[in-house]
Amino acid sequence: MVINLKKTIIITLVICLIILTFILGTSFYFKDDIYLYYRNNILHKLDNIKINKNEYYNDNDYEFVQNTDDFIIKNKKQLFNVLYTIINSGTNTFTFYCDPSYKECISDVIKINKNNDKISYINNFVHPFNQFNKIDTTYNKYGEVTVNINKTYSQEEITYINKEVDKIIDSKIKKNMSNKQKITTIHNYVIDKSKYATDDIRNKNPEREYNKVNYILKNKYGTCGAYADLMSIFLYKFKINNIKVSSETHIWNLVKINKEWYHLDLTWDDPIMKDGSDRLENLFLLIKYKRLQELNVGEHKFNEEVFKEAI
Repeated sequence: MVINLKKTIIITLVICLIILTFILGTSFYFKDDIYLYYRNNILHKLDNIKINKNEYYNDNDYEFVQNTDDFIIKNKKQLFNVLYTIINSGTNTFTFYCDPSYKECISDVIKINKNNDKISYINNFVHPFNQFNKIDTTYNKYGEVTVNINKTYSQEEITYINKEVDKIIDSKIKKNMSNKQKITTIHNYVIDKSKYATDDIRNKNPEREYNKVNYILKNKYGTCGAYADLMSIFLYKFKINNIKVSSETHIWNLVKINKEWYHLDLTWDDPIMKDGSDRLENLFLLIKYKRLQELNVGEHKFNEEVFKEAI
């Protein structure tokens, strides 16, 4: 009786092993289904996916991108919103998932990675301290996509910039100033203390980071990227909604005041004089799109589908 019971148990185990081996060994489809079931129903990896946000997170939404808390991607628009949310949050690494209904998800991720201009636009909508210098994306056939972000500014640089910017605010900004007065004061201060790094200057010292805020604060020279980043940092300090608008050759600020958007270009208000003297202008100080077109300096042709607020 005991022997027969043992035989029955052994035979049952062998049959189960044969069935399991058949399922796992003969069909990738079944293996994939088992993995997905394990991931989704046992590990619960897709339940309540949360993203940590740092102090530089921007809770504003725009025509081009919006913040989201749904990290199961169902279409290309949502894919861009997730990438914006990840970069905007300040996190360094984050994993999201493609919904099975979105068949082109991985191919779209690959295309976006190859199109640097398209994904770089996202930097224009986030705080400079959260913008990326480089993004690496890995993925697998199950639709798991992991984004690794290398940021433009290091923590050491951020600490230095915050300290210097706070000192300028303490010395130049008064409590009773309107937003326009604050912007005008900083516009004038930055132009007075800085000079544009021309091609000749950059070619003599190609190793220097003229496009970064810490360099323009320390050495008083910078490119349009440094001017725009520095102004953006001040605007965030003042809690003024802003983005950076970019053309193929230039970048400047766009500022929202009293529900209206205004262009603000410190670089073009800091012209290069032949005699080397400083000059402060206000032609590009809080102007509307129509006026920007009228000035027609040839540097402000931008993608109007991306920067809809700018028009």
